[in-house]
Order: sequence, then C-alpha cells, then structure tokens
Amino acid sequence: MTADPEAPATSISTSTSTSTSVRAAALHTVEAYFEAFGHGDMDAVFALLDPEVEWFVPGDAALVPWAGRRTGHAAMREWFPLLAGAGERKDFELYGMTALGPDQVLVNGRFVFRMHATGAVYDDEFVIRFTVRDGRITAYRIYEDTLALARAYRG
Repeated sequence: MTADPEAPATSISTSTSTSTSVRAAALHTVEAYFEAFGHGDMDAVFALLDPEVEWFVPGDAALVPWAGRRTGHAAMREWFPLLAGAGERKDFELYGMTALGPDQVLVNGRFVFRMHATGAVYDDEFVIRFTVRDGRITAYRIYEDTLALARAYRG
C-alpha cells in the first residue's frame, strides 16, 4: 500500500514530540535516581520514588534478605539498609539506558560486591526495568544471577 500524494498531510509531530519528551523525562528520573543513590542522598532517592512504589528483587528472602517484593516508602526504608549492610561495593558501572515507550526504562550494567558474611565476591551484569510516571519511579525489577548472588551471600 502506498501513500496518496494528494491526501492531506497528517501531523504526528505533536504526539512524537510529546512521546519523546515523556521518554526523556523518564530517563532523567532514572539518571537522577542513580546519581542520588550513588552519593548516598536518600532524601533525593525517596523524592524520586512514588509513595506506593513496587520494588521486586527475584529470589528467596530466606536466603538473601533483600530479595522479594516490597511496596511503599516504609518498606523501602527497610530495604536499602539490608542491601547496604550485606557487602562492600567494589565496582559499579552503567553501560546504558533505553526508554521503552512512555514509562519504561531499561538499564544495563555491572556491579561487584564483596559480601561481609562470607568474603565472597559477587560480580554480575544486570538489567533493571524501571517504570516511571509523573517524574517518580513507580516500579523496579532487577534481572540478575540470583543463584550466584545467594551463593556469594550464604557461602
């Protein structure tokens, strides 16, 4: 099927620019989250999290205490210290971010932690899917090697 050259032009630039600006805003929110988290600015982190944020780290919480599903700021105030207390960050790098649709951002990267309990090193690449609406993160889900994580944490 070919376009009719005599047909009136339709403008999709408004929806495209709106979509582009929404994607850019979602990317900016996720970038701001990593910036705040990297500097330990938890006030800024919580300002970027929706009050009802859905946070999911796959795995068994009986094996890895920060695994599982959490909802809301109160649960997140318990989650961050669990993660921080588990090990020492040795390396962290973001490879890139991609906006998918108006509210999804995928982030891929690598982190290296030395676990306090075992001394084992957890070195893994990850992908995180963020959902962002109105400048706030409403959902988080990480994809990582949960078996290697549990082995490093538990020994």
